[in-house]
Amino acid sequence: MRPRAMSFITGATIAILSLSVSAQNYIGLHKDDIAKQMPQEYKGFYFEKEVNVDDRSFLKYVNTFEEQTILFMIDTDGFCTAVSRMYNTWLYDQVIKELNSKYQQVSTNKWLEVKEGKNYDLTLIKGKWFLTITIRPHTK
Repeated sequence: MRPRAMSFITGATIAILSLSVSAQNYIGLHKDDIAKQMPQEYKGFYFEKEVNVDDRSFLKYVNTFEEQTILFMIDTDGFCTAVSRMYNTWLYDQVIKELNSKYQQVSTNKWLEVKEGKNYDLTLIKGKWFLTITIRPHTK
């Protein structure tokens, strides 16, 4: 294999293995603030669209290289109420490892985040083709 090809493969492998798998908790932020922060905090993600459904909407950001999607659920006033991030299923072990290292596991597929004195539930759903982590305000 040529040195240039080997360098590319090594670089791509390191980038994939070092990616941050957890979804950023933007709950409570206005959609304008999300638009400002996303390019800084999520390199490789770009805004794809805003979809309006009745009195709510969601913002969709995608990363085609890593085949990931982040959805921000937005209320009628433009504030984020929940976040979902989708990954390829082959990242399952890495996602579990990162969730366990950052958050308190409360059940097989649920973790608790404490941020600025508020509690949030992180729920992992493993589908046939992709994983989804959803962050919502904690419910009792």
